[in-house]
Amino acid sequence: MSVLGRVLRSLQDAKDGSLDSERVCVQLVQDCRHAEQHMTGLARQCDQLKAELAGAGEQSERLAQRHGELEQAALAALDGDPGRAHALAQALAELENEQEALAVRRAYDEKRLAYYRRRWLEAERHYHDLCRQLAMARASRCVRQTMAAIREHPAVTLINAKQALAHIRAREQQVQPDEPAPAGGQAHRHSADEVLARLRQQRNTRP
Repeated sequence: MSVLGRVLRSLQDAKDGSLDSERVCVQLVQDCRHAEQHMTGLARQCDQLKAELAGAGEQSERLAQRHGELEQAALAALDGDPGRAHALAQALAELENEQEALAVRRAYDEKRLAYYRRRWLEAERHYHDLCRQLAMARASRCVRQTMAAIREHPAVTLINAKQALAHIRAREQQVQPDEPAPAGGQAHRHSADEVLARLRQQRNTRP
């Protein structure tokens, strides 16, 4: 039996075999409500990720400003105060490690945001499809003719509200891609010696 036939048969009256158009509309109303709730949940997830990314962007700017200040101080202390230069280099290394971790997290959150935006667009299309089918079902007056045609020709395909409903139901069963997994591996770790070597090279290359 076709998908359309199975959907209509599930709404068939057990006593006389007729198809109650009111039951079809009730089912579509429920589907519309569930689709709207799903769309709202996805929109909320997108808003949360946008807020997290905005906060991460502000944090990145603060870290960059602090990095510039520490780097200038370390460069100034390289010759006159080696101990202070090493301490500043250690602080720079820790700061750069924090920047690396933040960059990894931001990249992951951007992937998640793209994923949920795509899911929201799909959910929006699905919701509007259901709303259109509900309007068509409410206007339909050919339920008995549809059931008669299906009983006579099980493989029949009908371009009407019930067929569109079957198409939407089938699409609901399609497997959605999973949310992107966190990035594998660890961010590069910086050390004070590495920072000192870089600062000396930076100083030596100055005109």
